[in-house]
Amino acid sequence: MFDKDFKITGRHANYWKDLCELAGNVPDREAHNNFKIFSAYIDAYVLCPLIGYQYNRKGVLDTSEDGNAGMLAEVFGKRRAELKYVYQILMLIDEESEPDEDKRLFRAFKFSEETEDDKKLIEANMKVFNAYFLGGLEVLHEQFVEQCHDEDDYLKAMNDFVKHFSDEQDGEAIKAGIDKILNN
Repeated sequence: MFDKDFKITGRHANYWKDLCELAGNVPDREAHNNFKIFSAYIDAYVLCPLIGYQYNRKGVLDTSEDGNAGMLAEVFGKRRAELKYVYQILMLIDEESEPDEDKRLFRAFKFSEETEDDKKLIEANMKVFNAYFLGGLEVLHEQFVEQCHDEDDYLKAMNDFVKHFSDEQDGEAIKAGIDKILNN
């Protein structure tokens, strides 16, 4: 897990590029200012799955050859602990892909591919993770690329996004949910 090169194509690849600052990734000033909100692809790959989940948005990979983006396996090495943590959170809370709480707990902490069944489980879990990643890319692209035409738009969108995310967090509900899981 998180030890192989990762590549996507199509519109999601272009969304990923639009949201990240990269050498040679110059924004198209004619179309829009294309404000970059991530300094690297890996930053987006760590955060977008959580945004996809928060907005109940899973993306389906566009397999067209209209664009491509990716990361080498070495990039994951430096951020593997963060990626595993995000992966575990998603596997624990995503009731849509696995309604059974015990199975969600098991899948969140199963990392080794000792058997063929283990390998299939991790592949299925990574499909869920990556679907939320694509969904998060879609959400951020809509809010920060498609709707931002100048610095004022960008600042307003950023403020609205952070406020919305903050308003959605209910500290007591989160604590109660964690307590419920720990006390079972």
